[in-house]
Amino acid sequence: MSLLQQPGHNGTLGDVCSPILLRLPAEMPLAEALATLLTHRVSGAIVMCDERYVGIITERSAARACLDSDPASLMLGEACDPNPPVGQPHTDLREAYRLLVRHGSRHIRIQNVPDDPGVLISETELLAALGVEHFTHLDTVGHVMSPRPHTIPASAGVDQAIRQMRQYNIGCVVAEAAGKPVGVFTFHDLTVLLSRNARIADITLSEVMSPNPIFVQTSTSVWSAAQAMQQAGIRHLLVMRSGRLVGVLSEHDIVTSLEGRYVAFLREIIAEQEQELIDQRVRLARREGEERLRRIIESTPDVVIVKDGENRWLISNGTGLRLFGLTGVDYAGLTEQELARVATPLVAQSLFECAATNDLAWSSPDGYRYIDRLPCPDGTTCYLDVIKKPVFNPDGSRQMLVVVGRDITDRVLMEEQVRALNATLEERVARRTAELSATLAELESFSYSVSHDLRTPLRAIEGFSSVVMDEHAAALGPEGLDHLGRVRDAARRMASLIDDLLDLSRHVRKPLQCRDTDLSATAASIARDFLDASPERKVRFEIDPGIHAECDPVLLRTVLENLIGNAWKFTRPVDAPCIRFGVRQEPEGLAYFVADNGVGFNRSDATKLFTPFQRFHTAAEFEGSGIGLATVHRIVRRHGGWIRAESQAGKGATFLFSLGA
Repeated sequence: MSLLQQPGHNGTLGDVCSPILLRLPAEMPLAEALATLLTHRVSGAIVMCDERYVGIITERSAARACLDSDPASLMLGEACDPNPPVGQPHTDLREAYRLLVRHGSRHIRIQNVPDDPGVLISETELLAALGVEHFTHLDTVGHVMSPRPHTIPASAGVDQAIRQMRQYNIGCVVAEAAGKPVGVFTFHDLTVLLSRNARIADITLSEVMSPNPIFVQTSTSVWSAAQAMQQAGIRHLLVMRSGRLVGVLSEHDIVTSLEGRYVAFLREIIAEQEQELIDQRVRLARREGEERLRRIIESTPDVVIVKDGENRWLISNGTGLRLFGLTGVDYAGLTEQELARVATPLVAQSLFECAATNDLAWSSPDGYRYIDRLPCPDGTTCYLDVIKKPVFNPDGSRQMLVVVGRDITDRVLMEEQVRALNATLEERVARRTAELSATLAELESFSYSVSHDLRTPLRAIEGFSSVVMDEHAAALGPEGLDHLGRVRDAARRMASLIDDLLDLSRHVRKPLQCRDTDLSATAASIARDFLDASPERKVRFEIDPGIHAECDPVLLRTVLENLIGNAWKFTRPVDAPCIRFGVRQEPEGLAYFVADNGVGFNRSDATKLFTPFQRFHTAAEFEGSGIGLATVHRIVRRHGGWIRAESQAGKGATFLFSLGA
């Protein structure tokens, strides 16, 4: 098939007329296998083992194997290539050729189904099917040859030549004698040699090379060179310039150099056809490629319009036609001004406005973007986020203008609603703030009122119980005094609980006054207060120096007083109590900690610690109201931080907290 006769044909691997069908067993000696290739005049074969595909054998894979092992002892399964490029009968010829290039291979295997061994196609057959051989007359040998030919003395051993070919990934070496090229050694020559079970280590190039090579000049046409190869039945020519060897021309060099010429030729034909279609104002959608494009853009809900370099409409999807009221109009080849004459008056102005932005788009290589407000045929208004992207030809001339518009009507309407809401936001915030301030004032007043009302009967209980104990102790007896003492203790705990609740409420409402605070100094001050109050206790404090934080110093003192106070209280039963304050790095970030070696608590109770009134010990064991840690938790949260506890019963406790960013 001639590509000149059918430019742009789209053949597949299944169309190749001369695939290699030969299959050889993996247990066959390599020499016998290569002899079989020569007999059948093929460059490769499929290798099988028990009706199972193993790989392929080619001249190149045989050469690679013979360098690593004794060729006489090699079996075919050891020398084959297990992973050649693979295609299917429906694989496009151009894609198949790309597979060869990517794999650096000269053969591709066609596989019908996953377990099918398939057949082989050589590079030569593939390129012949593509038709690129017809372009050989377009270039000279000097442009496509492999320069810097690799030479080797004719007296050198064959193994040396093979290593050189393998090292530089070349298909041949030039044998020299007395400074002149006298022969060529190729993988095909090696195949012939190996098929005879010859020991390559004992053979020189002069014995097996192809003598009397054919010479061509750099100015020779590739077409003439290809004809010379075909007539001589060889794959390599030596290239001379001014009587000096300057390169090697292989069959592979010829066929691989033609792809660019082939593509350029197709582009020239397509460009001519496109220009002709544009000049005649024929819709480009009649071509198969544009029909595919039409199906793609028709499926999108966005407006998609393609114009030529003169702003004439070429393609529009249904969304664009409906928007401009052009459904059923033969728009191809018309400008916006021309379309406005056949459009309804409602959208004619929109078409004129669209035309006005074309010049702006052509002057913006990266695209021109704007928001378009359009009246719809149903009387409503829609908003489009439009981008116009120009495409230029290589010579800088205009090729096409691609217009994409996304309907953002819902977003615009929502933004308008947001702006309307924001217009009254300040007023609503001020009103709400005043309401909250009034509510907080009422709550504060209520708190203090409740505190006063609760304290009055407590003072009466405390006062009268004290009088009874002083004046009637004898009459009460031991049991009565014990009961009365319990009443007084309960009254005092109630008073302490009221104070703690008021403190908790005050800490929640108090505004933060953050500044750089020396937490080490604060902790040391609290430690001295505890030691001064209870000099009989020998508690060791370990406070890391230089710990600073940006925080409210008053509230953070409350935090440390509660945490250190807890540690002081729960280390009372310990023989050598120790309380430590420091800072360490945690996965969540920098964390401050208060640790002790006291009685601790069960790990399962850690999540309950910061709930108000939550206690894990009786009042007889350890005093407290259960408010302190709840207060700590709220202060830390107000600073944007977190707090958690780590402990085991009988092994102390550690409280870690952060203070936000």
